[in-house]
Amino acid sequence: MARELHIEGFNSLTPDVKGDVLQTVQRALRVLSLVAEHPRGLTVRQISAALDLNISTCYHLLNTLVVSGYLDRPPHQQIYLLGPQIPYLNNAFVQGVAAQETASQMEGISWPPGWSASWLVGQLRAMMYRLTEQTQEPSYLSCWRFGEVLLLAIVEAPRAPKVTGLYVGYQGPAHCHALGKVLLAYSDPAFVDRYLDVHPLTSIGPNTIVQRLRFQEELNDIVRQGYSIDKEEFSADTYCIAAPIFAPKGEVVAGLAISFSGEVFAKRVEWLIAQVTRAANYARAELRLAPAYQL
Repeated sequence: MARELHIEGFNSLTPDVKGDVLQTVQRALRVLSLVAEHPRGLTVRQISAALDLNISTCYHLLNTLVVSGYLDRPPHQQIYLLGPQIPYLNNAFVQGVAAQETASQMEGISWPPGWSASWLVGQLRAMMYRLTEQTQEPSYLSCWRFGEVLLLAIVEAPRAPKVTGLYVGYQGPAHCHALGKVLLAYSDPAFVDRYLDVHPLTSIGPNTIVQRLRFQEELNDIVRQGYSIDKEEFSADTYCIAAPIFAPKGEVVAGLAISFSGEVFAKRVEWLIAQVTRAANYARAELRLAPAYQL
């Protein structure tokens, strides 16, 4: 099996593994992902060193990406930033999600008629803002999309640190964060088995659960208690609490979460659990009264 090289927001085949991919395109995508991690920009030498690329090859890749609009180089500066084509792609992705009615979002599970990912965000965004205001921590909304956990929305908290590598549209491994675990916990066991067969329990953060039996026990505990906790399973000093959001007829359609530091976890974890689970219950009531459901 091909090994993976992980850069935040991007997984690729390692350069020494031959497969049905174009290595030049892989390198260009790695460049884009690296630059995305550094909003203030990077020099060609920084990119070359970080990705172990020949400096001449790096220049060719950067020039091609600049000409195509995927990177930008400000006048009289030696740094590269993301270019104007990136928001275009993001907008197209969001519109694509909005256009997909959710009957095929996950094997064996469909949402109620008239529901879609964008509709769900519109119904619950105000609730997310209230949760962030109450806790002073970032809030997140996720759902299934084609067998992967998709991050639908983020409401940042002004004083809380931003979790590196998370963005609207993120579809990374589900086993290493609270949102993924809560959605897996309330999924059909047969689907979970198939998901874990395709997505190995690889170590992502300091405390990622990598033993399959232990992970399945974790999912059982989540259902028993009604929420999931991620204790540095995604990244260092990042903790997360997530709760399921139920549709009126009882199916889980999304997950709601907040993230915070280890210091905050030690001081007020029980209070935060109460806020997240209460907000998820409130979301269920909101969805029950939503026009799309009443139709």
